[in-house]
Amino acid sequence: MASFEKILIIDDEKGMCDSLSVLLQGDGYKVETFQVPSKAIERIRAEKVDLVITDIKMPDMSGLDILKAVKEQDEGIPVIFMTGYGSLDTAIHAVSQGADDYLLKPVEFTYLLFAVNRALDKRRSELARFRLLEELKLSNLILNRRVGELNALYEAGKSIGSSINLNDLLRQIVTLAATVTEAQIGSIMLLDERKEFLKIAAAIGLENDIILNTRLPIGASISGYVAKTGEALMVANVENDDRFRRMNRDKYGAASLLCTPLKIKNNVLGVINMANKQDGQQFTDDDLRLLTTFASQAAVAVDDAYEFEKSRRRLVEFEILQEMSNELPVMDSLVRFRTTLVDKLRRVFPIDYAVWFSWNAATGILSPDSSIGETDLPQTDSGKIDISKAQRSQINLTQLEIDSLDLTDLQSLSAFIGEKISERSQYPKPDRAYMAIPTLRNGELAYLFYFGSESERTYSDEDMSLARLVVSQSALLFEKEKTLLNATRLITMGNMISEISHDLRKPLTSFSGGLQILKQRWPEICDNSDFFKTAEEEVHRMNELVRELVDFSNPNKYETTKFDLRHTISRSAELVAPDLRKGKVKFEAVFDDSSWEVIANKNQILEMFLNLFINAIDAMPKGGSLTVVGCQERPDHKKEDYLAVKVIDTGVGIKKEHLSQVFDRYYTTKETGTGLGLVVVERIISAHNGTLKVESSEGIGTTFTVYFPLQH
Repeated sequence: MASFEKILIIDDEKGMCDSLSVLLQGDGYKVETFQVPSKAIERIRAEKVDLVITDIKMPDMSGLDILKAVKEQDEGIPVIFMTGYGSLDTAIHAVSQGADDYLLKPVEFTYLLFAVNRALDKRRSELARFRLLEELKLSNLILNRRVGELNALYEAGKSIGSSINLNDLLRQIVTLAATVTEAQIGSIMLLDERKEFLKIAAAIGLENDIILNTRLPIGASISGYVAKTGEALMVANVENDDRFRRMNRDKYGAASLLCTPLKIKNNVLGVINMANKQDGQQFTDDDLRLLTTFASQAAVAVDDAYEFEKSRRRLVEFEILQEMSNELPVMDSLVRFRTTLVDKLRRVFPIDYAVWFSWNAATGILSPDSSIGETDLPQTDSGKIDISKAQRSQINLTQLEIDSLDLTDLQSLSAFIGEKISERSQYPKPDRAYMAIPTLRNGELAYLFYFGSESERTYSDEDMSLARLVVSQSALLFEKEKTLLNATRLITMGNMISEISHDLRKPLTSFSGGLQILKQRWPEICDNSDFFKTAEEEVHRMNELVRELVDFSNPNKYETTKFDLRHTISRSAELVAPDLRKGKVKFEAVFDDSSWEVIANKNQILEMFLNLFINAIDAMPKGGSLTVVGCQERPDHKKEDYLAVKVIDTGVGIKKEHLSQVFDRYYTTKETGTGLGLVVVERIISAHNGTLKVESSEGIGTTFTVYFPLQH
């Protein structure tokens, strides 16, 4: 048989050692011989030995002493005694001390080989039994650990599944993950809505300032690396890992770390970090496998909580919109509408203050209309908002800034407006919660609602989306309600003005007729009478006032036709030709090579240009020039070209502080004006889906630009 089992032969007779060695080596065993027993004992203690064959009587040490030393080293090593002085008592004593066999010298090789094989068979059986017991112990240990892990995962899953609130759920996940991995420090980090960085959502064993201030970009540090790759990671010693050894040790307290992604359907939601194993040892592959299994359960629960939160938010959206729809009909002011809107949104996220801005596209100015917030907030030294100062602050935007505004990107818009506002009042720092929500009218910016909170939690994309939906829909509903209310009021007022105007026309007609009769009978007196001239002018002014009131309160229906705009402008110039000559005003009209056909109400357009021409002539009491320029042009606050008609005068101009008021109803700087002319102009062009722009320099002149949509 081939064998590599090692046999030690101990005998003070060299010839015996050599002969036995040759015989056993020839049978396939490894043999080493010793004449000095102490040397043999040293070898037994230093190396693995499978069998010892020793003489009983030797000068330095007896075979029984060798037997004792062998059994102290390993009780399983078999020992065979040899002796030339055999007796029954000696054999019995040797076997009782643990000897496996007893041979008499001279030893017959056949019997020796039989004794050796029998002893080694016993040795092999003992070793196999020992290995089996060790394997069983290890298997039992692994089984018990697996059962413990399964119980922990079962309890964790049961606990996770019973939680609906996301914050409570995240705290449970961290605690349970630390339990199953025996970690003393742990955290769960979630990705922001844009998946650009990680923030700690829940943790154990970390200081509060670390939890609040940690913000890791994707790809940075261990957590960012795992979030980017989506693969679990175990770092045995972070100080020896070239990728991560620059990690702040104070955060985690130990060199060994575990990090696994919270992933569902290949979508990474965040990561779970574990550090500082309780026994002070390094984490193992089993710990990583266990944490990964746990993370897969936790990811499902987190995803379910997200979906639940989204559903809850949608329900809140519907509730708020329904409530606003029900309450809008009884709201009689814009201030009440805004206050109610803030109260509704506070049910979803914190709002400590709100400022409402009106947008003037012509001047590029955001003007605060009103605000809601604590009026007794500390001032500059605390960094909190000064509402009264904010309400007085205007924000001037350059044309480049206006062009760069993206009203659909609320994060960027909020950051931009936040910086602008911060320059003018005691507003929150950029790391505080704030948002800017635009509302549109006819696709263009009309108002900007600025919300803010002293909360440490910044507004999320979902918060902003909800605010935009509620604000825009509520504003739309409010505008409709206000329009209906105004329409009702206008109808009532129109009827009333119509009746009053009808009643006024009769005495004015009689009075005018009487003046004409007097002038015919006594022309010489009337021509030289200042009283008569004043009376005649006042009757004429009263007639014009009544006509404008009737036109404004009861406008003609917009029956549209297709016509050449240049002809209508020429007709308007013909009608004011006497005034042009009388005022020494030079008229000129220049149109570029475009199609000037428009679909509009011809009479209304004629009236609009008459009003603009008369205003221009009145603005040039010492004469000047009135120029009409027609071209294609894009208004500052639009995204496509329009037909533009510029009415340019070289008159006295309009003061800068009055420029924003020229379209206000009843506002006028003329001694005999009604303040309705430009209001009518704006109403007419708005009804034709156009827009109006005014530019003026005091003492130089004024340009009114009327924009008509291009006919495609």
